[in-house]
Amino acid sequence: MNQVALGSNISIINDEKKKQLLKDVFFKGASDEEFQLFAHACESSGLNPFMRQIYPVKRWDANLKREAMTIQTGIDGYRLIAERTGCYSPGKDPSYAYNKEGDLISSTAYVKKMTKDSTWHEIAATAFYEEYCQKTKDGIPTSMWKKMPHNQLAKCAEALALRKAFPAELSGIYTKEEMEQSEVVEAKITPVLPEIISQEQAFELEDIISACSAEYKKSLFEFLMKQKVARIQDLPSSLFDRVKTAALKKKKEHEDAQSLAAVI
Repeated sequence: MNQVALGSNISIINDEKKKQLLKDVFFKGASDEEFQLFAHACESSGLNPFMRQIYPVKRWDANLKREAMTIQTGIDGYRLIAERTGCYSPGKDPSYAYNKEGDLISSTAYVKKMTKDSTWHEIAATAFYEEYCQKTKDGIPTSMWKKMPHNQLAKCAEALALRKAFPAELSGIYTKEEMEQSEVVEAKITPVLPEIISQEQAFELEDIISACSAEYKKSLFEFLMKQKVARIQDLPSSLFDRVKTAALKKKKEHEDAQSLAAVI
């Protein structure tokens, strides 16, 4: 198996600590088979679940009469997988088709792939609005599809084009936009990650922590690991005030100690 490292030279499958953290975060109550399937998808795709590049979603499958796991990523995850092949290049901007009333019908995306003879080929795929647009029970497009229909549909088309170009690398992984309008309905008991802090809050904490002592940084890292948090950007919003208050206190203590040392 291709061992893809996640921020180190140790893969998920060969690292017991990462395996346990992954189970605790994503797979509470899930079967070992589902976990192994997801871990294999992480390894083969090279996407990092701790950075939310890839994640499992359990949905109720009306056909199977049970919950089924779908492995999903964002369009950036698809691009990253294609980029790592060394045979991918972004294509031209997507094109759109409209009916006589000016309503959006479809979007066609383009990607480039280099074949074994070192020749580049353009690969296109078309996604139709009615097939992918996510709608409410009343038949109204959801907020994102109502606000940015072209962007949403273009991402679906690009995912189709990338899967057509790189079927081996992208097999079994779907983008969120592709699955939104599937017949498989997301289950209410789907295990989801807690709401995390915003990028601005992460920058604020990192700035404060950078001015703290090395000893505090080590203790903070140990605290985050106990909370099943791999990095400060993934800190749950519920812990933001607690961590910020403690970090500000430690920052002041460190600055006071440095000032005293300079005087002495």
